[in-house]
Amino acid sequence: MDPANNQIHPHNQFNPQVGNPIPMQNQVTTIVIAQPQQLKNSLLLVDVRGSREWSTGLCDCFSDIGNCFFTWCCYCCAVSSLASRIGECCCTTCCVPAAEINIRTRIRTMGGIRGDMCNDCMTVCCCGPCAACQEGRELKNMGI
Repeated sequence: MDPANNQIHPHNQFNPQVGNPIPMQNQVTTIVIAQPQQLKNSLLLVDVRGSREWSTGLCDCFSDIGNCFFTWCCYCCAVSSLASRIGECCCTTCCVPAAEINIRTRIRTMGGIRGDMCNDCMTVCCCGPCAACQEGRELKNMGI
């Protein structure tokens, strides 16, 4: 309390039982830089265009030698393993046309990775083993 004009200072609080001001506790101010936004459609779980790039490059095969060797020695087994890891039947590659393209598209969609099916198709058709290695590394980095 200010004795000159009998007013309580804004940073102090008056305790009527004691008759003297009590300092208030330090207050923390939180500044929100970006407001959380709600998706327009509650059924849409990810951004249609993706929000990030692949965590490793297409030609980074030697960053995971074990995966590279496995894919090189038995491409069919490597792709079947990828299918199993994303929740598909391991026989998908034998029964579904263009399964490798579908697997790549599903991994990209699950991870929110930018791209499109045309690019997935060209990548798998031109660089199938490198694409399978990249997909395996991506699933590993995603914890799958």
